[in-house]
Amino acid sequence: MTAKPPLEVTLFVERLVFGGAGIGRLADGKICFVHGVIPGERVKARIRKKHASYVEADLEEVIESSPDRVKPGCPVYGRCGGCQYQHLSYARQLAIKSEQVAEVLRRLGGVPDPPVEPIVPSPLQYHYRNRITVHSKSGRVGFFGPRSHRIIEVAQCPIASERVNALLAALRASRPQDGEHPLREPSEFRGFRQVNEAVAGRLLELVEGMARPGGRLLVDAYCGAGFFARRLNGLFELTIGIEWSADAVRMARLGAGTREIYLLGDVKRHLVAALAAAPAESTTLLLDPPEEGLEREVLETLALRQPSRLIYVSCNPATLARDIKHLSGLYALRRAYPVDMFPQTAGIEVAALLEKA
Repeated sequence: MTAKPPLEVTLFVERLVFGGAGIGRLADGKICFVHGVIPGERVKARIRKKHASYVEADLEEVIESSPDRVKPGCPVYGRCGGCQYQHLSYARQLAIKSEQVAEVLRRLGGVPDPPVEPIVPSPLQYHYRNRITVHSKSGRVGFFGPRSHRIIEVAQCPIASERVNALLAALRASRPQDGEHPLREPSEFRGFRQVNEAVAGRLLELVEGMARPGGRLLVDAYCGAGFFARRLNGLFELTIGIEWSADAVRMARLGAGTREIYLLGDVKRHLVAALAAAPAESTTLLLDPPEEGLEREVLETLALRQPSRLIYVSCNPATLARDIKHLSGLYALRRAYPVDMFPQTAGIEVAALLEKA
């Protein structure tokens, strides 16, 4: 009979995986995942959940601390489920995120030597978010705890902007009804906005560089209100945007030139016709899908129409890597830029350029 692992274990932390969990190994070689740690640390952890091939544990004590460990900027860090990296120096956060992008592209994307460029840092490490969503129940207002729907009360969120925190204070004072409460900086803009506008401008520059030289057609799938399309429009003879949000399409169409067309509806519905507007060899397709990545129908359309260049902006490196592997027979990954859109959290934005293999 195999001996059961003890509840309390001592681990050497080998690395952090995408999502923020540290990996250590038990005496029997089984992998143990634990949050709140840094590679190179020796820690004591208590096993919370056992699986066939790995276990999950909670951090009890840091025995040997990393020089990159810092004091978190939030009093409820660790109890709130919003941030995962406040215990890390910002330089180490950036290095770890770059490593994670390369690892995911190797392991899930099948790219042996991923062409990962230096990560783009955020000018603001705190107070950068222009929106948050909090929850309320029985007078308590805050964020859910890790792996639970228990509300951790928050008087101020250190990664949210001052204006968003002012909205949070007003909400708390109003004794809101139970439920979900999105808080967003006031703006005339309607539709999707990048959450960190200080980094969004740099992301726009990267995408513009990937789009040069232009061509006859740019198809901006998941275009929102035209964040990328407006910047890239001058490089192409025609720009076609596709977006499901009526508010966003309405905003995109305001002031659109004669070389811009914005279609309302699902990408899988409009993509075939949009790509048919010019020869594939002079077409660039910009993809900025939700976290789930590309739908099967979209991947099938790419295999059928094969535009010469893909620019893929992703907020989930795992689904980006999955889609790159699916397209590997047709396209080669030329460059991947990690962008730190979400400091203090495990989130990573990636802008990738793929060209016909």
